[in-house]
Amino acid sequence: IISFFLTGFVEGYFNISSAELEYVLFFCFMMVFFLIATYGTTGFNKDVNDLFKASSILRVLILAISNMFIAIFIQSILFPLDSLLNMINTISLPLLDVAYGSNDPLLFIFEMFSAIIIAPISEELFFRGVLFNRLKIRKGFVFGLVVSSVIFGLCHLNYPDHISHVIYTCIMGMTLCILYSRTDNLLLNMVVHSAYNLLSYLIMCTPLQYLILGGEFSGLMVIMLLASLIFIPIYIIYFTFKLK
Repeated sequence: IISFFLTGFVEGYFNISSAELEYVLFFCFMMVFFLIATYGTTGFNKDVNDLFKASSILRVLILAISNMFIAIFIQSILFPLDSLLNMINTISLPLLDVAYGSNDPLLFIFEMFSAIIIAPISEELFFRGVLFNRLKIRKGFVFGLVVSSVIFGLCHLNYPDHISHVIYTCIMGMTLCILYSRTDNLLLNMVVHSAYNLLSYLIMCTPLQYLILGGEFSGLMVIMLLASLIFIPIYIIYFTFKLK
């Protein structure tokens, strides 16, 4: 609430009319209060140190990459692959063209910053740190897992692929709820979320898209896709029953 009013005050005082800048200001104020709240608490330094362990890095890679392949698979079914390829082919290089067809480098930098930094931090704080936790305490693990993940998915309804995006975002939300329950480290969730969004940008905005959707490494990509289709459902089902 204080961040909201501070953002409005700064916006009015400096006559700021940019919605993007307003978003960044609000995020910065929110993070200041978050850091103040964590000062002196136990476990924060341990959570930071745990991020650099080999097991944590492996978790980040496996979950981010597996969820990315799940997303590609669901898109290819509900948002036909030819339409997906056509959408990608309309995205021209260099990367600056990706920012809603704009060649504005500042807008593209903001989009990248928002997707890779702001969204993972703010969404994990709310959806897993607050919503999932409160629902789990009140109604149990399974209820918190399902409801918070469905809401997380529905909040991504305004994307070009609509329903498919909601579905695979919901699945990713479930894996992140489980990860948080297993590690009690919300920072690790933020890193996985950030890695996933970064990978999304790399696939959609660089030649990496051709390695994923076709090309000389297509055989390896098929193997990774099949592995992801097996791993993610087992991961969700197994730990849901184990953690409930």
